[in-house]
Amino acid sequence: MDRSQWVSAIIFIVGFPFLTIILGEIVDRLETRKNLGWAKLLGNIRILVLPSLATWVVVHQFLGYSRESWLLKGIESLIGYSAIVALLNLIGILFVRNSKAKSQPLFIVPRLFVQIARILVILSVGAYMLGSIWQVDLSSIVTALGVGSLVIALALQNTLSNLVSGFLLLFDSPFKVGDWIRFGDIEGQIVDLNWRSVRLKTLDRDLLIVPNSVLDGENIYNYHSGDPLHAERYLVGFSYDDPPNHVKRVLESATAETHRILSQPRPEVRTVSYDDFAITYEVKYFIDDFQYVEEIRNEFRTSIFYAAKRNGLTIPFPIRTIYHVRQSIPRREEYLEQIQNFLQSLPYFVSLEPNTIAKFAEKAAIQVYGIGDRVVREGESDDGLYIIQEGKIRLFVADLHGHQKEVAYLSREDFFGETALLPGEVSLVTGIVTQDLTVLILPSEVIAESIAGSARFAKQMYHFIEERKAQIYLTKGAKSLS
Repeated sequence: MDRSQWVSAIIFIVGFPFLTIILGEIVDRLETRKNLGWAKLLGNIRILVLPSLATWVVVHQFLGYSRESWLLKGIESLIGYSAIVALLNLIGILFVRNSKAKSQPLFIVPRLFVQIARILVILSVGAYMLGSIWQVDLSSIVTALGVGSLVIALALQNTLSNLVSGFLLLFDSPFKVGDWIRFGDIEGQIVDLNWRSVRLKTLDRDLLIVPNSVLDGENIYNYHSGDPLHAERYLVGFSYDDPPNHVKRVLESATAETHRILSQPRPEVRTVSYDDFAITYEVKYFIDDFQYVEEIRNEFRTSIFYAAKRNGLTIPFPIRTIYHVRQSIPRREEYLEQIQNFLQSLPYFVSLEPNTIAKFAEKAAIQVYGIGDRVVREGESDDGLYIIQEGKIRLFVADLHGHQKEVAYLSREDFFGETALLPGEVSLVTGIVTQDLTVLILPSEVIAESIAGSARFAKQMYHFIEERKAQIYLTKGAKSLS
């Protein structure tokens, strides 16, 4: 070898190991930083590309093998394979999300385009290897493909239809990954798009695979595109004995008590039709996250039941056949006796005369509330004194910073709404039901008469009111009761 060849050999002998060591250090640092994509790319370059290039240099430059030799063609084919692996890794880094490393791609493109890019890389490098290294006449292959294209098209008719439909869907972009869509009677969230199909996760948590050609011929409703608001409609019937305006107010209150139903745009209640056994109403409300649609529907329907019970509304059965059945109906005397016995068992009513308790039972109203219902509201007047027969309720108060803090957790035989006994005062607390609640509501004027007629009872009630107010103001962080 002449002098220049010796210099090249020394540079190669020193440079190749040095470059390999540097790449190894970079790969270790990238793996430490959890940057696995670039670490894998540089690792493949270090393990595959560099050794094959070094082997080519040794065999061709130093050993003098001709490029027409089978050995050198094999080495060049190995270099082409290594280049394909490295380029596919680079495409993965640029366009594909790594779920294990939880890394985001540099560019967000549809998965179909990523697959096409990978195919183009393989075909391009493969064609170069066949034409330049192995001197294969590619024109004959193209001619053969042209002759057989009709047969291939007929054999892959459905596949090509899905491929073309996939392109049309991607260019039109009617939806993207994460959107909730509906077509026909199917609703689901887009989890993946590829050249053949779209994958949906349904409300039942099932994975549904829909061919692109099927979606291409459907009317698609996108619940997320542009505006995340979605309107839900619910039909419910009430008795002809229930005034429509009153029914509408009750239904509006049921929407206000349901979580995730938006207050803006406002829910709408309409009278739809007068049917054989009921007046049908439609409630239209808005949500902004479709994944909770079934939870919202369930909670709203439950709220309607309890709101109807509280307000004396009737949801009639669609039954026309009349059956005459003899049954014992509780008499009013027995009903009042049950309430009276319950009131007499309360420790804070022991000082009252039996006729006073009987008057309480006569005037008491029974109301039923469901979990999550607000019975009393801070800043609003109480309807009367609430005595709990069944269930549980938590009382909250807003502190000086506007945060809700719990004042009391009440259950059977406890009472609240005591500010109804203080003329001109409003409720200091908000009461939220935590277990289905049945309460007796005693009008404030009835309690006021008893307070005026019994000093002992008046002392008990005002003592309790002062204790409750002290507890409320302590929770609020106020300095005094005034």
